[in-house]
Amino acid sequence: MRLLAWIFTLILLVTGSLIAAFAFTYPEASFGLFGLGPYPLWGWFLFFFGLGVLVVFLWLPALHLRAAAEKKRLKKELEAARKALEEYKKAHPEELPRIPDREPVDETGA
Repeated sequence: MRLLAWIFTLILLVTGSLIAAFAFTYPEASFGLFGLGPYPLWGWFLFFFGLGVLVVFLWLPALHLRAAAEKKRLKKELEAARKALEEYKKAHPEELPRIPDREPVDETGA
């Protein structure tokens, strides 16, 4: 999880640096929509990057909650399987298989 946080931080820094470099390199570049007038292109990039960050920060908690629920379900299923295995072992007490050339040595050593 720490690696993911570092990768996400690096992506944020690199993207922010690229937007700032674009703003300083081409400050006259603009893009307008009908009725909104021209806005700087770096401003549009920044706006959409901010929307992407917002979506990620809304999506990650939902993903975490779903993973936690799945983990809880799997834990219950594992406990049920272990309980069924213990009941089966109690219901069918069978001897352990013995290997002929490895018979246990009695106390006399013979």
